[in-house]
Amino acid sequence: MKSAIKSFIRRVYYRSRLCRLIVGILSVATRRTGSLGISHLLSYAEKDALGPLQRDEAMALFGIIRTLDPKTVVEFGFYHGHSAFNFLCALAPDARLYGYDIAEEAAQRAQREFSFDRRLTFIRKSQTEFDITDIANRPIDFVFFDGAHDLALNIATFERVLPHLAPGTIIAVHDTGLWEKSHFSAAHEGFSKAAPGGWVTETLYAHQPDERAFVNWVTTQHPRFGVIHFHTANKLRHGFSLFQLQAPLQGGSQRSPVQDA
Repeated sequence: MKSAIKSFIRRVYYRSRLCRLIVGILSVATRRTGSLGISHLLSYAEKDALGPLQRDEAMALFGIIRTLDPKTVVEFGFYHGHSAFNFLCALAPDARLYGYDIAEEAAQRAQREFSFDRRLTFIRKSQTEFDITDIANRPIDFVFFDGAHDLALNIATFERVLPHLAPGTIIAVHDTGLWEKSHFSAAHEGFSKAAPGGWVTETLYAHQPDERAFVNWVTTQHPRFGVIHFHTANKLRHGFSLFQLQAPLQGGSQRSPVQDA
């Protein structure tokens, strides 16, 4: 019953701009950003988030999408649809979002909660089975990796999408940062104890080490991609990294990419 109620609330919230506006007005934090149309960010956890985007990360990606105005976005890892909805809020009416996930729950959520938005196409298949015909042969402007958390699967997926990237494509990889122990909540303590092999130092923990390994693989094997990391130890941050194919600026010099996440 609780699951059905939550699903109904999400459907109303996703579909109704008025509902999001009302929620935004009721929040002091959101009043400052309500004019930007991002009151939906109230639905994101920040301090206690374990898997999906944290609220501040969602805000950053929202701004990046609004700035770049991509027409074709491919997301690997739909899960509960939080990041997909964030992208949809930022994308232009003529843009398209293609979300990949193998989970039955993800497929049900996409149908039940997102069928109102025709810009989204949910594809129930492994990310490693990506095929350009899945996305109507459209050149890809933005790719978001937040699914397998497995080095081999990410490499295989990267090699499949690489030939289909548009000039200037951005590739975002989530969960590439380190958790600073002093900011742990009980949930993070439990996570680190269940997977103790992620400690890089006594105080820094890699919650998804294969995502970091994937970033290092890309910078080593494809050095033409420049990378910037959104990492910090000042708060508990999952972190994400952005890749873009480097092109020298006219009259300028090209700098080497960072080689280690």
